[in-house]
Amino acid sequence: MLSRRHFLALSTAALAAPRAKAQTARIDVAAIEHDRILTEAQKNNQTIPNQTAAFLLTKDPTYATKTLPLYQSLITLTPQPDILAHLPLAEAAVALRFLVDALPEADLNTISAYFTQIQIHLHTNRAMLLERDTHDHRASAWLLISSAIARYQRDENTLDANRALFRKPTLRNQIKADGTFHEELATPNPYRNSLFNFDLLTGTCQLLASPFDLLWDYELPDGPGMRSVAAYLYPLIKDRNKWPNVSDATNFHDLPGRRPGLLFAGRAYNRPEYVDLWRTLPINTIPALAPTFPIREPLLWITRAQHGL
Repeated sequence: MLSRRHFLALSTAALAAPRAKAQTARIDVAAIEHDRILTEAQKNNQTIPNQTAAFLLTKDPTYATKTLPLYQSLITLTPQPDILAHLPLAEAAVALRFLVDALPEADLNTISAYFTQIQIHLHTNRAMLLERDTHDHRASAWLLISSAIARYQRDENTLDANRALFRKPTLRNQIKADGTFHEELATPNPYRNSLFNFDLLTGTCQLLASPFDLLWDYELPDGPGMRSVAAYLYPLIKDRNKWPNVSDATNFHDLPGRRPGLLFAGRAYNRPEYVDLWRTLPINTIPALAPTFPIREPLLWITRAQHGL
């Protein structure tokens, strides 16, 4: 039988453990990514997310200014019937949250109007609505893009609607109780698409979760939720050879790459081992796999922008 002192000691240790884990999992991502971000910012193939991340780190307006022609090129693209063609817009919308005081107001209004047009397209175009209602990564892509635009525009109605979509149709349609994406397992590249979907859904959680809506912890009564997905995929990302299903038809040995989903889930669930694995994985990937890495600058996704964006 436990003595009162022993019981209190065990209780104190149990309460302190999550806090210790949280401190370990909440690493300084800005410090870790600093050199890589600034090195890439000097390269010729500049991107909106990278230039914005460099601006976030240095506060040098030169980096913010360099995003303007990139946005101007982006907004010339017309809406497409393929949801994956719109996927770069998600991180571009996330980046814009950090540029509201750095870009000319007229240009910012033009860019914002374009994102409004895309949001309307997502919600009214028949092809887009069919993509939203699929049971695989295409639905996740729709949710990520719509949520990123809504977060930038402070569109609480769309954010609430997307939270409802995430909680029921998404979890029910895509995730089994053991944490697998059953639709992705039926594709020619099940490992790649499972990791792709993991990043899409964890990115969506980063955008939609709040102290008043703990999407990270939400689970259906029979188990499906993001916690089970992270727990299932972690050892398979750590060791690709443990993948229990059919290997991908192409580029299996070029995976997994650095998955931002590990960083996001590690922070959300206080799992430092997830974050440690994220740090050790290679950053660069081959061009054939680049489209399956929808989030290139996770620093933008974990940092709160000014004005509450």
